[in-house]
Amino acid sequence: MENIATILEGAMLPAIVACALTVVLIMGQFDLSIQAMAGFATVFFAVLMANFNLTVISALLIMAVVAVILGLVNGWFVAYRGLNALVVTIATASLLNGGEFFVSDSKSISVGIDKSFVGFVRSDALGVPILVWITLAIAGLVWLMLDQTRFGRELKAVGSNSEAARFAGVNVRRVVMLGFVVSAALCVIAGVLYTGRQAQAYPLTGLEVLLPSFAACFIGAAMFKMGKFNIPGTLVGALLASIVANGLLLANVGGYTSYFFQGAILLGAVWFARIVTGKGGM
Repeated sequence: MENIATILEGAMLPAIVACALTVVLIMGQFDLSIQAMAGFATVFFAVLMANFNLTVISALLIMAVVAVILGLVNGWFVAYRGLNALVVTIATASLLNGGEFFVSDSKSISVGIDKSFVGFVRSDALGVPILVWITLAIAGLVWLMLDQTRFGRELKAVGSNSEAARFAGVNVRRVVMLGFVVSAALCVIAGVLYTGRQAQAYPLTGLEVLLPSFAACFIGAAMFKMGKFNIPGTLVGALLASIVANGLLLANVGGYTSYFFQGAILLGAVWFARIVTGKGGM
């Protein structure tokens, strides 16, 4: 049971980031800055508490503003300037990676992080890690947004055919920008929680979630809804990736094999998703 709890807990923060990526993929875009946003959030949140002596609430409010700004920057360049999302988010990722070193002065941060916040993130509820409940709540809210709200329907319409959505009266630019804001908010939440889980922060040592997130999304698309990105499938994909990674560790296989697995499963999931949607040929 302890190992199961460990696997579940380890899968939860990558699952939140994968949900962020799912939102972007649903609207027909890509975001390669998800890992950098989570990493920057981990470091900056620690800096706010350790170096500026802010309370958890004050630091969280600042992180909320940071999340909105990050999403608006990505969304504005993609939606209103017409730049390629891959190029924009690669640039954003590079800036944020440098920002981690800048705000932390290239130093490890462990003293000054609120102990009550660390205790909360590491706690259990009903015998289940609190991170599991938080992730399920977040995933549920994102699912409701995508499937039960007008904004969610507009996101899907833009992803299916942006021109048709525009003719139907959807403000495509606004929807794309807000989609990036939602994605950034989820990444920042994951990064903040990672600060509490690790009780320390150092530049570029945060969540490694870029490839696993893409793998989780495409695994979910291959397993559920016939090739369409969806939140339940993404959660299953993230859990599957975590189970395999832990299995490799328990088998005393070299750590590098997880990269082989992630790359292979991503290729396989993308291929299968194309087959089930009837696009497996040239």
